[in-house]
Amino acid sequence: MNVDFRGRTKQILKNMVEEGYANTQSEAARLAIVQFGEEHFSEVDLVNRKLDKLNKDIEEGKSKLLTPEQALGKYAKFLK
Repeated sequence: MNVDFRGRTKQILKNMVEEGYANTQSEAARLAIVQFGEEHFSEVDLVNRKLDKLNKDIEEGKSKLLTPEQALGKYAKFLK
């Protein structure tokens, strides 16, 4: 994939290389993408978003909660 960076983005990548954070602008872009992912798509955030959606679906009647016995089915006897 080839990406053409211009303006502020290109300057930031250039500065990252000049300051020694990365050896190339491609490496600087990868570092920036990983940082973005860690900030916005951390495992905890993704789990919390999923739980929020499940709670909303339950409140709106789109989903229902199962009792432990219902969820375990024939294995419910091992619950106690």
